[in-house]
Amino acid sequence: MNKTATGISPSKAILLCINSIIGAGLFINPSSLAKIAGPYGFLGYVLGALLILPIILCIAELAKLHPVAGGLYIYSKTYIGRWAGFLSAWAYFVGKTVSAALLMHKFVQFFQARAYFLQDTPVLLIDIAMILFFMLLNIGGVSIGGNITYFFSALKAAPVLATFAIGFFLFDTKNFQEVVSLQEVCSSLPIAVFALLGFEVICAIGNQIHDAKKNIKRVILTSFFIVAAINTLFQTIIFGVIGYDLIDAQEPILVLGMKTFATNPFIGSLLNGLVFASIVGGFFSLLTSNCWNLHTIAHNNHLPGKAFLTKVNHHNVPWISLLIESGIAVFILSITTNQIPLQNMSVLAQIASFSIAVVAAFFAVSSKATEGLPRWTPLLALLSCCFLFGIAGYKVATSGVSVPFIVLFLTGCIAAIAQQYITGVKRG
Repeated sequence: MNKTATGISPSKAILLCINSIIGAGLFINPSSLAKIAGPYGFLGYVLGALLILPIILCIAELAKLHPVAGGLYIYSKTYIGRWAGFLSAWAYFVGKTVSAALLMHKFVQFFQARAYFLQDTPVLLIDIAMILFFMLLNIGGVSIGGNITYFFSALKAAPVLATFAIGFFLFDTKNFQEVVSLQEVCSSLPIAVFALLGFEVICAIGNQIHDAKKNIKRVILTSFFIVAAINTLFQTIIFGVIGYDLIDAQEPILVLGMKTFATNPFIGSLLNGLVFASIVGGFFSLLTSNCWNLHTIAHNNHLPGKAFLTKVNHHNVPWISLLIESGIAVFILSITTNQIPLQNMSVLAQIASFSIAVVAAFFAVSSKATEGLPRWTPLLALLSCCFLFGIAGYKVATSGVSVPFIVLFLTGCIAAIAQQYITGVKRG
């Protein structure tokens, strides 16, 4: 695509990509990483980034070859086939829906703790009410885009920059005296990876980037390295300041703020409020964008009721797909509201999607469709996918949520098989 006034410059694309990756994971992970790996929870990000890097190289190369709307679906369908495209898109949709459900639940926890009249209300009921509220907002045409995107980016940036500044003055190396095992660090990987995913979002709008064939790979890699560095530094600093109190901190930024500004607790509360405002903004943004993945699956005739599922209202919102996405989010929260199993489910589904894209990259290299990717990179990426899938899968299985989660995934697959049969009968 030639550079035009209506396109996205590489620098803006990098900011968009960073904004997509840095989300709630950065703010909700500190306690969980500290529980698992103590002071060295930050190594989860380092090891996670190394494992994800070959996966990103593969997907970035595919994005360079196909700078078109559709992303993972297009890559898998082009080099493997229609079913691969469906499985990749469906797994990705499910994984992102789990992420959206988790974001809403974290916000509800924050909201309920301060709304005393809701103390006796079941948290799932509040989750459902909030998901319904934001779904209706979206159907009504309210969206997070344009200049308001910069507003929510600023909400995220403020507590991050404040944490870095606080660490400059209060960082204590004595908090890092404990030694942890490599097994504990590896056990933290799904949680760390949860906060490192999101780079693939830019693939869906690759056709809008100036000279995408030249720039999109650089955009993805630059964004990822910046986010990996920010996440690693953030986790290191927040443990260096709070120490082992971080393990039991339900709202880490609040604990950090209260410790730093003990004489002025309003500052800590304000920073914490900014975090959760950005989380609810992240939920709304994800809810808005992810429903289009289901729309794409239906539009490509993978699910029964294409005409129904692809309905778009006068605000250009695929409201049926949005309704189904919201229903799935409620179902997910009815399974569990525990942060760690939800993160593991999200990572498991997304890694499954990436695995198919990595196989697509292998076929692209084998067919000599690209010379920009060494042959060993997809193989190394596939090993990374298998390793991460194994850890996340084990965590999901041992948390007792595997059966309903598998049922959810298989429901989409069965619907796709039924659609293929219906299509075959009609053609016959």
